This record gives sequence, C-alpha cells and structure tokens, in this order.
Amino acid sequence: MRVRARLGRLGLAIGVAFGLGACATAYSQQAAAPVATSTDSNAWSSNLWRLARTSDIKDLGPLLDSAGQPPQGVAPDIVESVDRLRRHMAMREDERRARLPELEDEMKEILAEAPTDNETSKALRAAVELQLLSSDKKAFLERAEIRGLIDRADRAAREAEARGDWLMSRELFVRLHALLEEAGTYKHDVNRLGQRLAMLMLYVPDRFWEMRNARLLAAGEDGLPPYNPAGNDFHDKLRSINETMILTALLRSRQHVEGVGMNQIVLGGLGSLKTMVTTRDLSSAFPALGDEASRDAMLKTIDAEIANVGDARTMLDIAQVRSMLARLTRANDDTTKIDRTALLHEFGQGLMSPLDDFSAIIWPDELRRFQRNTQGRLVGIGVSIEFDASSKIRVVTPLDGTPAQRAGIRPGDIIKKVDGVGTFGMSLDQAVDLITGPANTQVVITIERPGATSDTTEDQDYLITRAVIDIKTVKGWKRNGPHEDDWDWFIDQDRGIGYVRLTQFTDTTTSEFDRAITSMKSKGLGGLILDLRFNPGGLLDQAVSIVQRFVDVQGGHIVMMSNGNGTISNPEFTDPDRATLAKTPVIVLVNENSASASEIVSGALRYYGRQGDIDCLVLGERSFGKGSVQNVWELTPTAMMKLTIQYYMLPDKRIIHRKPGSESWGVEPDLSVSMLPSQTTDALTIRRNADIDNGDPANKPRPRKQPKLPADEQPIVESQRTKRSQEAEMSSNPTDLLEKGIDLQLETAVLLLKSRASEGHAEHAAMGDR
Repeated sequence: MRVRARLGRLGLAIGVAFGLGACATAYSQQAAAPVATSTDSNAWSSNLWRLARTSDIKDLGPLLDSAGQPPQGVAPDIVESVDRLRRHMAMREDERRARLPELEDEMKEILAEAPTDNETSKALRAAVELQLLSSDKKAFLERAEIRGLIDRADRAAREAEARGDWLMSRELFVRLHALLEEAGTYKHDVNRLGQRLAMLMLYVPDRFWEMRNARLLAAGEDGLPPYNPAGNDFHDKLRSINETMILTALLRSRQHVEGVGMNQIVLGGLGSLKTMVTTRDLSSAFPALGDEASRDAMLKTIDAEIANVGDARTMLDIAQVRSMLARLTRANDDTTKIDRTALLHEFGQGLMSPLDDFSAIIWPDELRRFQRNTQGRLVGIGVSIEFDASSKIRVVTPLDGTPAQRAGIRPGDIIKKVDGVGTFGMSLDQAVDLITGPANTQVVITIERPGATSDTTEDQDYLITRAVIDIKTVKGWKRNGPHEDDWDWFIDQDRGIGYVRLTQFTDTTTSEFDRAITSMKSKGLGGLILDLRFNPGGLLDQAVSIVQRFVDVQGGHIVMMSNGNGTISNPEFTDPDRATLAKTPVIVLVNENSASASEIVSGALRYYGRQGDIDCLVLGERSFGKGSVQNVWELTPTAMMKLTIQYYMLPDKRIIHRKPGSESWGVEPDLSVSMLPSQTTDALTIRRNADIDNGDPANKPRPRKQPKLPADEQPIVESQRTKRSQEAEMSSNPTDLLEKGIDLQLETAVLLLKSRASEGHAEHAAMGDR
C-alpha cells in the first residue's frame, strides 16, 4: 500500500507525487503541436481542454508547458487563471524545496548520536516525509543512512515490544511500514501491535490511558485530561458474545472471495489468543495473566493447537473447531482464567485477520455505531462535536432542523454532562455513544456557556428527545442560508461552472444531487466539478444512479462484480433516459481517500470520457483501491458479520481493489495534480469552516486544538505550521482555496472548465454565424 498519514480522526490519506515541467512525462507531439504554433485564442482554449482530457500528458506542469502562454484574444479571466496557477505551482515547489534540507538536517542531527526510541521515531517521521518529497523513492530507500535508520528502528521496535512498551513499538512499526509500504515488510507487525492496543483499550482502558499519558509527557507534550471510565466496562460490551456467534462467523468465512482455507482462518484465531496471553498489561483485568507459570501453561496449550492445525493434512470441520475451543476453555480455566466472553472475542477477532482488511465481526457494542455509519441517517440529537483547546467536548454546530437546534443548543457550547455523567476526559466516541440512542428516547445534555462576566460560566440542562437525523451528503461551493441544503452551487457564476461535493453515498444522495443540478440548470449550468475527494463510499445503487446522470450510452456497463476465479456477475448498466448531464462537461476530483463507491463513479466516468462518449476528465491523485463487495449477515440478534465475497470491476474489466502484492489498483486520474501535506490540511480546514458558516456570527471559526492521539493514530507526516496554516484556521471563505494557492487540484479544474466554457461559447457563436 502507499504511504498514508493519519491526521487526527479524519484518517487523512496523504500521498504526494511531485513533479512540474522537469518531469520526464511523455506526451503526444501530434496533440501538442497545434497549441505550440497556433495564435488563435479559441484554438488555445480548446486544445488546453482536449490535451488534458485525451493526450498522454499526465501531469499538470508538462500540460501547461506544452500549452504555452495564452495568445492575445484569450479571455482576461483565463489568462489571469493561468498566470495564477503557474505562480501557485512555483510556490508549491518553493515550499517543497525549502522543506527538504530542513528534514535532512533534522534526520542527520538525530542520527549523529545514539538516539533514544523517541528520537528514532522522530527520525523515521522525517524520513517518511523526505521519501514523499523525493523524486526517486526507491533510490531514497537505498541510501546508507536510511538503511541504517531502518535497521536501528527495527531493533528498537522489537525491543520495545519485548519489554511491553506497546505504544512505542507500535509507533516505530507504523513508521517503518510507511517507509516500506510497497513491500509490506512490516504490515504483520503493525497488525499485531494494533491487536495489543485494541485489547488494552477494551479490557484495561485506565492502563491504556496511563500509557498514553506517559508517552505524551515523555515526548515533552501536555498530559491527558483525567481518565473518564464512562461506558468503558468490557463486561457490558461483551455480555452477549457466545460460541454460536464465533462458529457461525467461521462457517460464513468460507465464502470469502479468495477462498481462504479453514485451517488458515483458525490459525488467525489462535494467533490472536497468543497475542492476548503475552500482553502482560492485561493482568489488571485478568490477574492470573500476571503469574508466569499460569501464562506459560496457557501458551503451551495454544502452541500445541497451532502445531496441530499447521500439521493437519485435511481441512478442519466445525466439530473439530468446537472441540478445540473446549480444550482452550478448559486450559484457560485451569491457568489464566480470562473471562470466557473475552477469550471468544479475541479468537473471533483473530479469525478475520487472514481474510482481508474489510472483513470483520461486528460485535454487540459496535453494532449501533456500524448501523449509524452505513446508513444515511442516525438517531441522536443532531450535533457535530469536537475537542476545544482544553480537551472539553464542544459543539461545532447543531444541524439544521434537528432536536438540538430546536432545543436551543448553540455552536461553541461545551457539553459538560450527558445524563448526569461528566464528559471531561471522554473520547469523542464515548460521548457519541452516550448522546445517541433509540428514537423517541430522551437524554439530558448539560451545557456550559459563558456567564454574565467574562470569568464566569453558567450550566444549563436541556432535555432533548432523540430522533432520526438525516445526513446531507451533497454539498456546494458556499453556504448561503441556515438550512443544510442552502448552497451557492456555482464556483464561477459568470461561466456557469458548478461545484458539487459528495461526502458519501447514502440512500438520499441521488435525490439531493438531482435537486442541486436542477437549481444549477435553472441559472445556466455550463460545466460541473464533481468533488469525490475524501469520499469513503457507501451504497452501490446510489453510485450507479450518479453515473447514469452523465452517460447517455444505451446499455453500457457501469460496474460488474467478479469472484476469485474471474467469473463476472451482476452488471449495472447506463440508462440514457436518466442522463440529465450527458452534454455537460465535467471534471471529477479524486485523491487517495476516494474509496469504494466513489471509485466506481470516477472509474466509470473516466472510462466513458476516454471512449469519447462524454466530456469528462478525472483529475487529482490515484484513488484508494477499495473495490471489494461485502455481504453483511446476522450472526445472532446482537452481532453481525461483514465478509468480502466479490470485487468490483469497471467497464474496462479492470478490478479497482488493491490485492496484496499488486501494482495496479484504484482509479488513475487523467491528469495528476499533487498537493503538499500542508496544503491538503489547510484545504480541509477552510472547507470545514465554510461548510458550517451560514452567515451567523456564532458559527464563525475559532482556533481549535487537535485531540491528543494514541500511538497508532499519530500523524506519520506532520504538516508545517505556516502563516498560511494559521490563516486557514480562521478562514471560512472557500475562495481562499483558489486565490491563496491552497487547493491546486480545484484551481486546475476551474481553469480547465473555463477553457472548455470558452470553447463552447465559440462553438455556439460559429453556429449562429451559419
């Protein structure tokens, strides 16, 4: 997999492929020739669009170099846009070049002495960012100091795991994996340490808090707020887990797309139990784990079962697995005395590990959250929350028309208690779990607000009835009213360039999209930017219907499904009767966090654009590569399972999904436009501020502080704190994305659609002359 940097809870994937005119990118000399020699303004605009859409040029720098300066007669706003984009590209390169020696010096300074584990981790982080900024990433890994750093970090990570410093070990392994992600050298280590930390969070959250706090203090940062145990009792979370749940999941797993064998799956479960028994910090929940003799006896039993399964010449059946669980349970009762539900939970977790990253058991305590995340609605009070600078839970905004808004909850309110339980020290997930609940039930939210004087606060209780909250997934360019669908849809009204951002695909996405398009068409829609960046996917039928809006080919494929042996099934087709945007030029924006259903949309539109059936260009960076089809089954009334059973296939018969060891995956853009990590972060900040700023002064952005993160969520690449970043925090004007060189992908899309609009205007004028 590619390097991914987690920025806060957004799970932001940053992958940078820098390159300007110096790139050795080939392009069609035949296509470029008219641009280089023509002095006709219409020809220049026309060919800029056509070059971007159909030539072999894949990078922005060479594209503009081949087009040259706009000749006289080109519209002034296009000339201005070209000049501004060139300046912003140069700014990006200046920032990149300035960053390179800083990182080199930082890494060399650390490596000059015998660094501590913490310093080794910092050196790795600098190396990861250096690799991202390097033109030859493979050559970078061959540098002697990088090889030496990898060897040193490998030793440090394994020594940290051996002494039980799980956070440090995980942090080092994560950063090693980031450097060597293509080879997957450290993926198993990252997953194992991830298992350990997940166990700590579930069974001994107070101990996990202690470790996180100590890690922050050792790094010279502020400590965490006091530990808050609300909702953290694992007995409550695991109460309904039973053997039937596990064995049913095991039976279902035989339908996995890759046909993973039963024995390999069972070995995953046994490996998870071994990880549990060797995670000594769990002894505060299971005291017998602290006794070496008990622990060794249980490990001996697990190792014997692993050997039996590994030596087996035939495939295990369910009766044999049931007998194995009985033997493990008896041994546990005589030795480590781990709660039976916990033993089953970890065995079940391990069963999924040999399959793929997206197959999983959805445990009883996760079920409500899973349903909330996979549906276009949730049941709650309708607030968006974050941490403030003091780690208090603050309301970002109440959603329009929700119980919270009707009750009087305001942006900036501090949620001090939920049903009398204090929230200070909670994670956001803990708070969400307490605030949400069944429809028509009530919850008391205690709000803290500034008091009559500047140094006082006042508390007020709000009794709010939970309700179904519809989540709007279609957003426009700029908020122009108090309602969630009050948008200015035009990024350039004069040229009729519309902007639509799909945040996910839920059962209302297409109807919301259709309303937005109807509004734009009534005001003269001439071109559309469809922004699918950071869209994690969602419902397949909604992705299909969005594609149908653009393609008027009769009976063309949109997506198919393929099983492990290549058999194709369940094709979805285009429908000309629904193609309301068939004649509208469109640019689709994608990046490394465009996944699943969003890849189906961008991949299908790219295919028909390359075929010449629609006027479409895909722009940005290669998408995530999550093209697997999951079936969801009920295991028991309180648990479910999702299992990958097929892969999505695009109209050109190409699979989106990135399989282990594959070099081709996802959707490659027609035109690659890269952004620095700091630009991506700033763009997200401004976009987030603009989405909640409806003109109400209470909604104006205020300085925010990122929550303190556990080791497995720490950023791999730290964005530099620049003056631009500080300005971005306080900006809610999306125009800054274009005018300040922050969102180069969006800026390029606007320029290209301006050129296309200019060409279209010329075509209409010529027809009028005839």
